[in-house]
Amino acid sequence: MLRRTAVACLLAFASASLAQQAAEERPKSLFETTSPEVFVTVTEHATGAETVEITPKAMVYPREALQAQAERLAAELGQRPRGLQLQSVDIDGSGKPEMRFLRATFAVDGLIERNPLRLRLTPIVRAFAQGDPAAFPRVLSVLFQGEVPDQRTIRRFRSSSVRVEALFHEDPRAIEYRIRIERPEPQAISIPYRAVDPPASAPTATGPRRSGLWLVVSFVIAAGAAAGALVYSLVLRRPTKRG
Repeated sequence: MLRRTAVACLLAFASASLAQQAAEERPKSLFETTSPEVFVTVTEHATGAETVEITPKAMVYPREALQAQAERLAAELGQRPRGLQLQSVDIDGSGKPEMRFLRATFAVDGLIERNPLRLRLTPIVRAFAQGDPAAFPRVLSVLFQGEVPDQRTIRRFRSSSVRVEALFHEDPRAIEYRIRIERPEPQAISIPYRAVDPPASAPTATGPRRSGLWLVVSFVIAAGAAAGALVYSLVLRRPTKRG
C-alpha cells in the first residue's frame, strides 16, 4: 500500500514538473509582454471604403511624423489619404492637457477585402517602419472593427522583420492584431493576407481570453499607464460604423 502511494506521489510530482516546464518553455503572447505605442483602428464604411484612425499613446507626438505616417500608409496602397485630419482629441471630456492626444483620421480603400475575408496588415506596418526615428513605434495595436475571423484569418505570423498575433473580441466584434516590428526595414516586411493551412480548431483568439475587451494597463510610468489605458479603452469602444 505504501509503495503504491509513493509511486502515485512520484508520478504526480513528475507530471506537475513536466507541466511547469512546458509552461515555462511556451513563448508568452505579445498581448502579455508588450504595450502598444500606437493604436490603429480600421472601420469599413457602407460605401466599401475604410476609415482609418491613428492614435499615438504618447501625449507629445510629432505632428509632422503622424501626417507622414498616414500619407505613407495610403501610398502603400497606391493612394492618397482622403479627408486627412489631424486633431487633438480630448479623451475623457475633462479638458485636462494630460488627457489630450493627437489623432489622424482619413479614408482609404483596400485594407479589407471580402469573399474571402483578407485583412491587409503589410501597408499599415510598413508605414510606421520608416521615417523619423523619434516617432518609430516598436509595437502597434491594429483593430479591425466589426470583423469576424474565418478559418484562414491570420492569427499568428513571425519573420525576421515582424511578429504578429491576433485576438478576436466578441462584444463589440473586432479582430485585434498586436504587432512588434523587429527591424525597421519596410521592404522586408510582408505579412500574408490569408493562412495557407487553416488552424485545427475554430479561429479563436491567440493569447489570453477575457470577457469583453482586453484593456492594456501595463505601462511603465503610472501616469502614462492611466492615460494610455484610457486611450486604448476608447479606441476599442467606439461604435462600429456600419451601413
